[in-house]
Amino acid sequence: MVTLNPQTLTTPIGIIRLFEFALTLITFSLVASEGHDGRSFWAWCMFTWCFCCFVTLLIIILEFTSLNTKVPISWDDFTTAFAMLSTLMQLAASVIYPTIFICSSCSIRIAATVTSCVCFGLYAAEVGLARAKPGEISGFLSTVPGLLKVLEAFVACIIFISLNSGVYSRFPGLQWCVAVYSICFIIALLIIILTICRLLARIPFPLDKCLTGYNILAVLMYLTAVVIWPVYSFHYLRPSDCTGQCWDNLVVVTCMTCINLIVYIVDTVYSVRLVTLILPIGIVRMVEVVLTCMCFALAASAGIPVSATSHWAWCMFCWCFCCFTTLLIIILEFTNLNTKVFISWEDFTMAFAMLATLMMVTIAIIYPTFFTCSTCSRQIGASAVSWLCFGLYAVEVWLVHKRPGETSGFLTTIPGLLKILETFVACIIFMSLSPTEYRKFPGMQWCVAVYSICFIFSLLIICLTIAKLPSILPFSFDKAVIGFNIGAVAMYTTTVVIWPLYAFERNPRPDICNHCSWDDLVVVTFMTVINFLSPVERDRRQSSLLHVNTYISSDCSVQGFSRASEAQILTQCLYFESSYWFLFMYIYTP
Repeated sequence: MVTLNPQTLTTPIGIIRLFEFALTLITFSLVASEGHDGRSFWAWCMFTWCFCCFVTLLIIILEFTSLNTKVPISWDDFTTAFAMLSTLMQLAASVIYPTIFICSSCSIRIAATVTSCVCFGLYAAEVGLARAKPGEISGFLSTVPGLLKVLEAFVACIIFISLNSGVYSRFPGLQWCVAVYSICFIIALLIIILTICRLLARIPFPLDKCLTGYNILAVLMYLTAVVIWPVYSFHYLRPSDCTGQCWDNLVVVTCMTCINLIVYIVDTVYSVRLVTLILPIGIVRMVEVVLTCMCFALAASAGIPVSATSHWAWCMFCWCFCCFTTLLIIILEFTNLNTKVFISWEDFTMAFAMLATLMMVTIAIIYPTFFTCSTCSRQIGASAVSWLCFGLYAVEVWLVHKRPGETSGFLTTIPGLLKILETFVACIIFMSLSPTEYRKFPGMQWCVAVYSICFIFSLLIICLTIAKLPSILPFSFDKAVIGFNIGAVAMYTTTVVIWPLYAFERNPRPDICNHCSWDDLVVVTFMTVINFLSPVERDRRQSSLLHVNTYISSDCSVQGFSRASEAQILTQCLYFESSYWFLFMYIYTP
């Protein structure tokens, strides 16, 4: 039964809606009286005024007849979402129409522009009143994250009306950007529809965590689009006869992409704040994901180099691996699934942070050494961001190691970190090995066997620690590690002598050597020394036993190290690591 409610027309928000209806109708009539224009922007402006006019009239009628209480939707969410969308649409029309269609003698078009601006102010006032009314901020779309969702969908619409299939169909990179716009728009629109239809309560998982995960993914996707779209779109200069056509549309898409990235970042930060996930280590990890993704996008947009493809592949793998593993850690901790996995989570996160730190410092030196030049802006940018990633992962190592109560795992201690360093140095050795070189002499084959055996056992110790298996072993894990270290010291002692003896015998450096195999032999030699040398440390509990850490991880036992000795060991190990990189730069710099 219809019940008339005249009070809805006398409230402040009701009066504003009456003015909105009248002014949008006047604006539509003024523009229509000027005749038809075939451009898409004219159709967009006309649709905006017509759509806002009739939906506003529909809302007035439904509230006046009290039929809004009969519709099976969240009325507050619907009216707030429409007011926010209309505000954005009126703002866009008030900017687009005078920019493209107005002139100094077009009095009717000037009047239409003025009334459109007034409509924008009225709809903005309605948004403010809808949020200010007591008890009406219960719906999701009435909150800041909900309004941001409407803004994200609207900006995506602006992008779609500016796209030209003749441009983006020529490049796979631009097609990826269009896919990003479409996927994010569909999900945002789906969230809005589910909210209005009151279906969010039926979702079998927490809405806030789901939205935060989607926002993080959308930020990463839009970050790639921000880099890739202008790289492929503006490979040629602006035409001299450009009058608001294709090239300007590319500029609009670029600007809207940046705006939507900012909106998604704000949405993500707000959602994270709502679920109390802003911790120092969480913020560091989110920045790591963004920066590693940016490095990968910059290097990929520069193309595959002609030479040194193995080093390029290593750098791309490092960025991709660090990005997705960090994202996986964020998701597992955010959803509390890390408590369900049958591994030592502290050991795993520390091992990955240490490994990522070493990988980042490696590519931060290798990539600019091989692939940058004075005019390679994208390569220089990737190198600079890689250094930032290295700093962030080093900060994460420090945060995980210093957090109270979370340094109980073996890999969260200095001996555990040194074990990770061993395996990484062995990986660098394997990258620099050439089968044609070490197959010539049995002595060099023995050295490769030493590298492989020590690498396998170090990796096995790390895996056993992460899988929480040392406690079920039928022997003492600490004593087994000590025995392995003594054996590794003995084997690496032979390699320090044998490798340079055979590697440089009758093999002088060629006169023309620019990153040749001879330099790889030098790298293997120096890395062997790095994995052999380490500070001499005396156990405080067993003063009669000298721990000769000639192998870089003479771990002994976790309990035998104080904070001071840990700091001393780490400082000296970083000294050896930095010495290696200075030698690397000296060798590989032309």
